Parts: sequence; C-alpha cells; structure tokens
Amino acid sequence: MHKAQIAPRQRDKKRWVTGVKDDEGKDIIIMQKDAESYLTDEFYICWYVYCMTKNLETLPFGGGWAEQPAWITEALSALTVEESRMEAEKYGSDND
Repeated sequence: MHKAQIAPRQRDKKRWVTGVKDDEGKDIIIMQKDAESYLTDEFYICWYVYCMTKNLETLPFGGGWAEQPAWITEALSALTVEESRMEAEKYGSDND
C-alpha cells in the first residue's frame, strides 16, 4: 500500500503545534485532520499576493503603498511580521 493512502487515517490522531499563541501566550494545537479548515481561500489569495510581491520585488499595483487596496497592505504586513517572527525564533533574535 502506498504511504499516501495510509496518511489520512493517521492524521485523525496527530496533533499539530501551529506556531500561533493564544491570548495567554500558550501554543495553539489543533488536530492535523482539521488543519485544512483553517486554510481558507482568503488565506491562499493573501499567501499568493505575498509570495508574488516578494519574488518579483514589486507591489501588485503601481503608485506605491498608498495605491494598494487595504486588504493587500494588511495581508503583506501580517505575513511579513509572521515571517520575521519565525526567522527570529529559528535563528535567534538579536535582542536576546
């Protein structure tokens, strides 16, 4: 049997530490089988815009930040902050 055919049954029992903290600073842990429900179409659109902006090194629309739709600036800001946080956690922060 192929490994991919086994994985869905195992996902029902595995937990995933999301890397996100709750209001009390505790890790949010979800069941792996539920992860897909957290990744909405809106998330993937924001992720696509973020990756394209980063890879092409330009904003989606001309005219600078003031000309970008609000949802794009909010998505880029949130994902940039999250990337910085993850890098600081992985490589250590200069503030330590």
